[in-house]
Amino acid sequence: MREDQSGIWTNVLSVLDSIPEDSIAITVYVLGTLIILWCWYAIAKRMPSPLGGITWVVIFAILATPTISEGPNSGIAPAAFGFLFGVLTKDSPLIWSNLSLIAFVMAVGLIAGYFWSKYRANKAATQASKTVKISSPL
Repeated sequence: MREDQSGIWTNVLSVLDSIPEDSIAITVYVLGTLIILWCWYAIAKRMPSPLGGITWVVIFAILATPTISEGPNSGIAPAAFGFLFGVLTKDSPLIWSNLSLIAFVMAVGLIAGYFWSKYRANKAATQASKTVKISSPL
């Protein structure tokens, strides 16, 4: 490493040392989740209408459902990690609690998506009827 770059690297590391580890972990997790969901949105919008939205909600529920981790230094963690940890340790209550959280978020997202699609269909039908009335000579 060149001499002028080592000074910059040392300054960057000293700034990162002053930030608490929990804040860095949560920031990286949230930004990573947003990037993954944004990339999946680019894929999902090319899918048929209900399938793209459903897959986006499923991925959102798997990635973004929070839970409280176990242990002495517990904190907020993704429920998918708790679920996988429960499967690896064969801890049934941990598996079912995390799976139920993910299923709840998925159900709320699917219900909200259903009502949103009904709202948009109704709005499009209303605008189409206004267009027809305006353009008719009678």
